Amino acid sequence: MEMMAKPKRIIDNKLIKNIKDIGYCEFCGWTNGLQTHHIKTKGSGGGDTDDNLICLCWKCHRLVHDGKIDKGSLKDIVRVRNEHRDITISAIR
Repeated sequence: MEMMAKPKRIIDNKLIKNIKDIGYCEFCGWTNGLQTHHIKTKGSGGGDTDDNLICLCWKCHRLVHDGKIDKGSLKDIVRVRNEHRDITISAIR
């Protein structure tokens, strides 16, 4: 049986840095041990997009992977963040 090659992972380092530069965990507000988390995993077709990335502290990141924080909550947080950003940008223009 032939093994299929894993697709090359494209990483948007600038966007990932921008998400991490939010400077606090978007779930609990903590400012230490920040990490960027893909809400929909790369393996499941999720990309490096602002609607799929969230800034989490290491504790919340672990809770997500342990199934104690649901993806729906993370999606809601990101939706509100992006709506707020869009309102702010349009007010500047």
